Amino acid sequence: MPAGAESVSLELVIGAGGGLGQALVRQGMVLPQTRVIAISRTTPAPFTHPDLTWLSCDYSPAAMAAVAEQLRPSSAQVTRVTLCNGRLHDHELSPEKALEQVCESSLSRLMHSNTIVPMLWLTHLIPLLRDNPRVVVTVLSARVGSIGDNQLGGWYGYRASKAALNQLLQCCAIESARRAKGVKLVAYHPGTVDTPLSQPFQRRLRPGQLHSPELAARHLRQVTDDLVPDGTLSYLDWRGEPIPW
Repeated sequence: MPAGAESVSLELVIGAGGGLGQALVRQGMVLPQTRVIAISRTTPAPFTHPDLTWLSCDYSPAAMAAVAEQLRPSSAQVTRVTLCNGRLHDHELSPEKALEQVCESSLSRLMHSNTIVPMLWLTHLIPLLRDNPRVVVTVLSARVGSIGDNQLGGWYGYRASKAALNQLLQCCAIESARRAKGVKLVAYHPGTVDTPLSQPFQRRLRPGQLHSPELAARHLRQVTDDLVPDGTLSYLDWRGEPIPW
């Protein structure tokens, strides 16, 4: 280990190719005594910096395991992990407005992107972090994943995938309280961020409701910077306010 390396913090941003992920990377790499490892499907890296390492991963189980092995030598320095993976729509997929629009292929794709991929990352990362004194692991969830807050219906697959993610994160938090006491897990709602994910739904937003990726990244840091490991999962929005389960 290089001289002074023990005082350097390491941030991991997974799903770093999107708007919020890139903003988190840019902010992290200019912090003092901080290095960033960004992980995404993006290749080549969209930008470079002396304190930035960009790894390409196709999010297959084998590729995730290989990346985790690359992280192992520096895992003791990790203080922050943010998982930004997610899917709402694409050219073949859009949120359901009626029950008749629910189909197996859409549910499967949303569950894979929004639930399975983040949890598979945690199966590799949490064991690497079990001896770290404090690591904030933030996973992008969504307010629409709340069962108690659901007054509108619709968006069956996306809501279900985020609700399932929250339940899995709760299980992970309970286990981490025993096995990785320095890990603080957060299910985080970033608000509506000006990225391709929200673009088709921006027309109805009130003024000030749409956040730039840079602002959303700052909010995420402000909300999570002072959290301490307490053996629980926090479900928080961008204001730092708890969301009902």
